[in-house]
Amino acid sequence: MSGAVDEEPSTGGVSAAWGLWLTGLALFAASLALFLIGIESAREIYFDETWYVPTARAWLKTGEMLRQEHPPLGKLLIALGMWIFGDNPLGWRAMSALFGAITIVASWLWGLALFRDTTRALWVAATAFFSAVVFVQARIAMLDIFLMAFTSLALAFFTFSVKEIYRPERAFRYALAMGACLGLAGACKWSGFFLALGLLAIRLLIGLMRLWKVRFADPRVEDFYSPEPSPAWTPAKTYLAFVVAPFAAYFVCYLPQMIHAGTISEFAASHRRMYEIMSGHSDTHPYMSLWYSWPAMLRPVWYLFEVPGHDSALWSTANPAAAIDGLANPVVVFAGEAAILWALARWIVRREMNAMIITVGFLSQYLPWAANPKGLEFFYYYFPSILCLSPALGLALFREGGLARNWPALSFLALAGAAFVYFLPILVAGIGVTPEAFAARMWFSTWR
Repeated sequence: MSGAVDEEPSTGGVSAAWGLWLTGLALFAASLALFLIGIESAREIYFDETWYVPTARAWLKTGEMLRQEHPPLGKLLIALGMWIFGDNPLGWRAMSALFGAITIVASWLWGLALFRDTTRALWVAATAFFSAVVFVQARIAMLDIFLMAFTSLALAFFTFSVKEIYRPERAFRYALAMGACLGLAGACKWSGFFLALGLLAIRLLIGLMRLWKVRFADPRVEDFYSPEPSPAWTPAKTYLAFVVAPFAAYFVCYLPQMIHAGTISEFAASHRRMYEIMSGHSDTHPYMSLWYSWPAMLRPVWYLFEVPGHDSALWSTANPAAAIDGLANPVVVFAGEAAILWALARWIVRREMNAMIITVGFLSQYLPWAANPKGLEFFYYYFPSILCLSPALGLALFREGGLARNWPALSFLALAGAAFVYFLPILVAGIGVTPEAFAARMWFSTWR
């Protein structure tokens, strides 16, 4: 296929490296521009912005950290946007847009690490964009887009690390970068550590198989396991990557709180407060849903629905409502979930490394919600797992031999893009949705 990236080290790779940098920068700039268009359409704070914008406001004024049910990094990033751009719609959401663009680039990097092919990597990034979950979260001042950016980067760095067999030093640097990203993900929400458990499980599984001296009768290049030990993943280096680097990154995010409190003990005190809040009972919410319903997309969350004049009786074709629905693209989600099952089968039957990483990335960010003691869950908790659907689809749809043989992948991308455009009136407040357009997009009664 055109655009392939060699796995072998090469002496003439300087121009190729510059090409990758330019591609990444172009992808970042294009994504950021698209996320910023109309980001100020909602002039007032909405949904969970009513929690996090006042929290950022208070921190900028007094240094006090409110809303301590979550770690501080996401709230600090929202405050940074407000410090740069002001206490206005752009300031509230600027960092979300920035990290939305980083998430798209991270999806591209993960695709590049998995497939070693720039064309397929760009396809993965485009599918992630059309999934709509990054688009919606990149335009609202919530914590989830920061979590998604760091977990996506962690998956990319982990994959680069385990596939870097020629340069152990580089593989270890990738592993440390993965660890730092996992720590930063956890510093946005504790659920960011779910992925750390999944990736660590991969390392422990491979370590156990090496301890048992397992050998396959028919070893293949794409096997997830090789009996030869990797110098980049010694026990000491694994400890540094999965414990020291995440904790260091996580701890640093608490420095502003500790400085304001005047004591390092604020670190422990903050965690006691978080535990008390997260382990307590929660009230019900009209948009709450449980984890097992998320793959069927039964209950998306309406972030905003506002009729000009604030009277539902005025809603008409001439007076459309501003609507923002936390809805994923059903074309990407339903096809992607089938692709995850296909990836799981390929991991078990064919022992493929790519299939293993994608499957573990998806399941490790999804299944822990089954044990959530608080019980209050929302569909957007599923969004980090949805980002694993794009490479799963790439694994299922792409074939070797150039673009001519990959018309199924290109056709799917066109269909996903068309569905994304179709749902835009309920994803962007500035477009507006009429009663007729709204009814046409409510495919299930539970979407209302």
